[in-house]
Amino acid sequence: MSLGKKHVLGFSPNGGQLFASVDETGILRIWDTETNTLKQEFTPNLQVSGPCTALTWVSLGSPRPKKSRKSLQSQDTPIEQLHIALGTLKGSVAIYSLAEGKIVRTLSGDSHDGLVTSIAYDNAGHLYTVGADCRVLVWSLAEERSIDEWQVGPDKPHNIAYLQKSRTLAVGSRQLKVYDVKTKELVETFTGHSGEIRNISSVSSTDGTEFVLTTAKMERVICFWKVEKKGKNKASACTLLMEDLAYCLASEVREDGQLRVASVTRNGNIHIYLLNVNNLSAEKFVKPKVSLQIVSDGAETVEPILAVAAHFVSDSNRSHEILFGYGSRQQLQFERFTPNYGEKLNVIVRADPKKLYVKKKGKEQLGYQAATKVQKPIVSKKDVEYNSALPISQKKVQNDVPMEARLQHLKIHGTKLSGGKLLTQSKTQLLMQALHSKDQAMIQAVLSTQDTETIQLTLDRLPIEYVSPLVNELSILLQGKHANVSSALRWLHVLASTHTSVLMSEDKDALREKLGVCLGVAEQRMHCLSEALQITGRVNLIINQMKRNADNHLNDTNALILDEDPDEPNDAPDDTLPTETNWSDLEDQEGSSKSISDDELAADDDLATDDNNADTDSDESMN
Repeated sequence: MSLGKKHVLGFSPNGGQLFASVDETGILRIWDTETNTLKQEFTPNLQVSGPCTALTWVSLGSPRPKKSRKSLQSQDTPIEQLHIALGTLKGSVAIYSLAEGKIVRTLSGDSHDGLVTSIAYDNAGHLYTVGADCRVLVWSLAEERSIDEWQVGPDKPHNIAYLQKSRTLAVGSRQLKVYDVKTKELVETFTGHSGEIRNISSVSSTDGTEFVLTTAKMERVICFWKVEKKGKNKASACTLLMEDLAYCLASEVREDGQLRVASVTRNGNIHIYLLNVNNLSAEKFVKPKVSLQIVSDGAETVEPILAVAAHFVSDSNRSHEILFGYGSRQQLQFERFTPNYGEKLNVIVRADPKKLYVKKKGKEQLGYQAATKVQKPIVSKKDVEYNSALPISQKKVQNDVPMEARLQHLKIHGTKLSGGKLLTQSKTQLLMQALHSKDQAMIQAVLSTQDTETIQLTLDRLPIEYVSPLVNELSILLQGKHANVSSALRWLHVLASTHTSVLMSEDKDALREKLGVCLGVAEQRMHCLSEALQITGRVNLIINQMKRNADNHLNDTNALILDEDPDEPNDAPDDTLPTETNWSDLEDQEGSSKSISDDELAADDDLATDDNNADTDSDESMN
């Protein structure tokens, strides 16, 4: 909901009767806060000066027009007219005249090397600007040129504020530095912000003490710095708390010594603080006395309206009021409001400026239409007959061909080229369209092609200007999954062989930068090649050993059968059972086996008798 990082705006010094702002497009708008009307709108010449980056209100004297001698003798003083000093993107300073509605002069001399970040006016005919080149330039409005400069680096300055009584210039970068404009010396430094100072404002008390108020980037505090023109790295005199980042600061010291501070935050709220200048303390943070929130008066939903800027009214009759603008940079509404300090939050219900602008524009449009009302004939579209300039037949053609048949006729048939390749295999047009539109889905669909002939045919017709984007896309694919890597390598191989001359014609450093990712991925994969080969070899040895064991038929012929339980009868296989045809053969085998066994038993008995007789003879002889 923020309005922008850099706020270029300011109220006029005549009690805030005018308000100037520059939007993001560089258009300057000047509003009348009394009547809520847009007085002027100016678009600068961006080619000559560039958009406006800073502004401040100045009062310049202009000579009176020629009159009679009596009037010249009685009135010789020039008329003070309000102008706006604009700092531009190109480092120059231009003066915009409200009376003429244009830039009346551009200050000459040395300018900034870059944009002007801030500009301040000393009410004595001099402008002070800081820019991106870390310099302060002093401009003379009478001489219309730059007259002096000094360095304020090394940090880039973002905001400045001129202190009238001490004749010093407060420069806000990461630190707050105070310079003497006469001697150009750094007289005082303040430290306390962690980021770059984004907003700055100055205020002077009734006893002459000067203070500088600052807010920094990404900080929700407002720091008070007491300027004494001596000391380094001094701390803040007081710290104010906010609920969000501040986009605009306003401060005022009343006659009774009361200090009022208003901050417009990023969420569109306005915080108002009431302090005593003589009793500022750095020990504890100060919370806002009251907060203002602006909301729309919608019947269904209540939506917040952003406040853009705030300003304390210097009129003695309206000293208790605060002037603020709300809405957007294009549609603003201003109001003077008296806060109720008895409540912490004041909710202000107002109409949305956008809706008011639409209603106003609608009424103007209705009035314009009523003034230029033209009756249009009512004609039925069915009765309208469109005549062609070409002679056509009066006979109506009946087209009864269905849509499916029409689409079949539109089908593209592939034509064969030399070598048997089809013309429709080429995806050159699809690849060119994908690379031009950077459509990742389409690029992935084309580069996932695995057919080498299609890849070759596509790259043969690829224009030269698409080679570099294709290399970048292939480098991205090489860092992905294995499927993408294989496709990318295939495309890269064909691309390198097809467009070798295009790649070799480029600069050596540019070619190394393009193919650096591809070479890095290849080298990274080559580092683990030896380990992968070792693992592959060992796995292959184990697999081959398992295959040899599976293919070794040692027990196919039942060469060795071990029967662990001999008492258990073994069932003969079905193929060894006797049949009716071989019963006689089996009986003959059994008879022969029996006769053989009887002869063997008789022989064994004779041997046993001989052994017994031999033993008996030996015993008798011994006796």
